[in-house]
Amino acid sequence: MPIRHFDIFLAERRLIQTSAVTLLKDQKIGIDANYWLRKVLPKEPTAVAIGGFPSGIRAAIEKELENFKKHRIQPVFVFQGLNMVRKDKPFSNQDSRPGRRENGWETYDNGKLDAALSIWASSGGVQQSDMITYVMEILTENKVEFIRAPYSQWAQLSYMHSHPRHIVNRVLGGSEMLIWDVDNVIVGIDLQKGNYSWLSKKTVLSDLGLSEDQFLDVCILAGFDYCPTFPPLSNNMIGFTFKGTHDLVKQHKTGFNVVQAYADDPSVSKTHYIDTFCRTRCAVKYHLVYTDDGEVRPLHHERAPSDLHEIIGYRLPDEVYFYLLTGMIGPQVINCLESGVLIENAPLCNGETQEYHIFLQQLLNIRTQTLSLLSHPLHKFYESRKVITVFWFDPNEEHIMHHHPDHCHTAANVLHGPNNNASALNTVWETTKTWSITPAFIEEEKARQKTSRVDVRFCLKATQDPAQAAKTVHAPVKALESTDEVVSMVFCKMLEIRDFLTSKHIHTHWGTAFTAAATDDNQEALLTAFELIRFDILTSNEYSKTYDKGAKDDHTKHIRLISRALSLLPMTLKDGPFIGQMNRDILVFNSFVKALNRSYRNLCEMLLLSLFLNDGVKRDRHDYAELSIRMPYVADINAALGMVIKYYLEQTVTDGSKAMEATEKTFTSAVDLIRDLQKGFEFWDNVMKGIKVLKEAKSFQETCNMFLEADEWLKSRRPQK
Repeated sequence: MPIRHFDIFLAERRLIQTSAVTLLKDQKIGIDANYWLRKVLPKEPTAVAIGGFPSGIRAAIEKELENFKKHRIQPVFVFQGLNMVRKDKPFSNQDSRPGRRENGWETYDNGKLDAALSIWASSGGVQQSDMITYVMEILTENKVEFIRAPYSQWAQLSYMHSHPRHIVNRVLGGSEMLIWDVDNVIVGIDLQKGNYSWLSKKTVLSDLGLSEDQFLDVCILAGFDYCPTFPPLSNNMIGFTFKGTHDLVKQHKTGFNVVQAYADDPSVSKTHYIDTFCRTRCAVKYHLVYTDDGEVRPLHHERAPSDLHEIIGYRLPDEVYFYLLTGMIGPQVINCLESGVLIENAPLCNGETQEYHIFLQQLLNIRTQTLSLLSHPLHKFYESRKVITVFWFDPNEEHIMHHHPDHCHTAANVLHGPNNNASALNTVWETTKTWSITPAFIEEEKARQKTSRVDVRFCLKATQDPAQAAKTVHAPVKALESTDEVVSMVFCKMLEIRDFLTSKHIHTHWGTAFTAAATDDNQEALLTAFELIRFDILTSNEYSKTYDKGAKDDHTKHIRLISRALSLLPMTLKDGPFIGQMNRDILVFNSFVKALNRSYRNLCEMLLLSLFLNDGVKRDRHDYAELSIRMPYVADINAALGMVIKYYLEQTVTDGSKAMEATEKTFTSAVDLIRDLQKGFEFWDNVMKGIKVLKEAKSFQETCNMFLEADEWLKSRRPQK
């Protein structure tokens, strides 16, 4: 959130200046990546209804990067890092987004598409933080420089700009950058028109008649990301204005004098605003930044208070901050450990089914394992730190995540879902000692498998033969060096933790099923499919709440299962809003998919981090970004193909001869609808290979029968090639 009404004030006072973009030629521009993305990412309200990312995200970013290159501007993107410690209780503020999404669906069901899109556009949509890893992948592929700050990107940009070596020549960001140590900030670049708009801090301060400290106080009282608006200003009957905040500070000389003058005001005392003001001021003055000598230190560190950890966060090893900086790992799990709480908000479908509530509690297993991978190699303080999960549907209930190794047996009693036993949690530590992946083994397997790819399928095929698997069952001889060694180690450990391989590296029936079904292109979707079968989510059963109002017959249940399974695949869409018949039941399934895939991504990232922190990997390397890209689930999958498949199969029931024609007319945002359908049914065939393995192993018999019946039903309804 920008400084409240500050941009309005700047526009009214005509303090925004304009210059020719040619002045930025051959300059290195430090860019607030989060601010920049809000400007360039396409606004696609249909993403609220189908999940996933806006379809035009890659094209929009690459177009901007090409324009930077054309004008010889060298961008350095700085992303936000960890969150600062928060004192407020989870869900203490009401979330209005689920209500707006519900309203949007009701409007859509009444045939008012444009009105529904307008409502969805204001309902929060896809969170920018979910897209950052994918954006980093795009930047890496285009050889564009980026870093992730340890905490605030604003503080990091300020350090880079004010550094004697001028790490960046200029800064591009929001007007809130002016509260940091920068003399001017670019607030917008229009490369098409050939100009950019910017703010001079000296000019703004002169117009306001304030010192830098007073300006900081005004901005804090006005309210921005770090703190709410000073309550007496919000309660003002005349209405809030930035000028009114300015006048208050001018009257009392300092912001602290202002809050002290209102100390007895109930809205100030009840919210502990004086403490909030002081904490925010300290956070800006002494924020933690990554320095050019490889350390994380406070700004003005010689004057920084000793209790800064109470304001920003508990200190982590510089090595962890470095891996964040490179983009090798994301901040989500570390935020959870630092804050002591994992907050689970309502998904895009609003999460109204009992199955989803139970599923999230089952995911505590994977998430606790993931947390333990992070906390185990850190200071004892983190190993014993209490961490809880709080769900939006039960905000007063705390679910403890028993991530300390001494709590393994306790955890087995409270965690739910597949693999809920103490040995599964112990595997987190034991696997660091039992896998040996050598360069010779990898090269031998590449030759045998006739592949150059090291992925999940590669690791399972490499252990398919017990004699071959036995070669990997001993302590590693030395630290891993090549990218392939590191990637294969992460995948092998993940497969063991998730019960695709035994502790002796022998295939379980899940490993055998996956190996039978996997191809080069479907591995992530297949992994998700088998996990959701284990969680009893990928079935033909209705969930406790359904939004479909159609017939309840055998056709319906087969279509439900097939469309869920095929919604795991990405669909090639034209840039712009999704055009077609949207279905909330498929979106419900997509919420399960996103929650699971995010948990898997975090598990792999923390396995990767644990290898580094436990001296299992050669540290001096240059492939950190590549390691991130090689981990699974970089991008979220939307439910578009599932919605297309559902519509198509329903048409085959009513009039099979016109099913394809009707589908093509309905889903006009598809680039090649027939090819996407064919890919979907090819994936279904591969899933069925795994289902038959599970059937032979007498595992999940009821679900296997659902698949077999649906497969028989489907045979006469496939599109012609």
